[in-house]
Amino acid sequence: MHASVTFRILGRDEEAFDEPEDGPTLTRAQIRKSFEGDLVATGVLMYAMTYLDDENASFLGFEKVVGTLGGRTGSFVLRHTGVYDGEQARASCEVVPGSGTGELAGLSGSGGFAAGHAEQHDMTLEHEI
Repeated sequence: MHASVTFRILGRDEEAFDEPEDGPTLTRAQIRKSFEGDLVATGVLMYAMTYLDDENASFLGFEKVVGTLGGRTGSFVLRHTGVYDGEQARASCEVVPGSGTGELAGLSGSGGFAAGHAEQHDMTLEHEI
């Protein structure tokens, strides 16, 4: 099934945990989100990132999503892999196998998004239970 989703970033906390004199900086960020559309939910996302220079970054993360997807209620975890080019973050997401709970137990799927500096962002999620 195809889910059309929009999300908003409700808050973001980021801190460096390695700031070398030379080479990439490593940071971690916690992002709180809300989802609308075929997914009505909240999410808490933890990113580990490496800034290759002042603008370009690569990131990996896990997001716990709690709410309703296609009329089914529960939670699941998305694994994010992406890049940021100073203007836009582009990521692919995959449901972590076995992470679905409640009516979302057995959920599988993948999707992605491209998010710039707008208030709201579109996301796709192809999924099945």
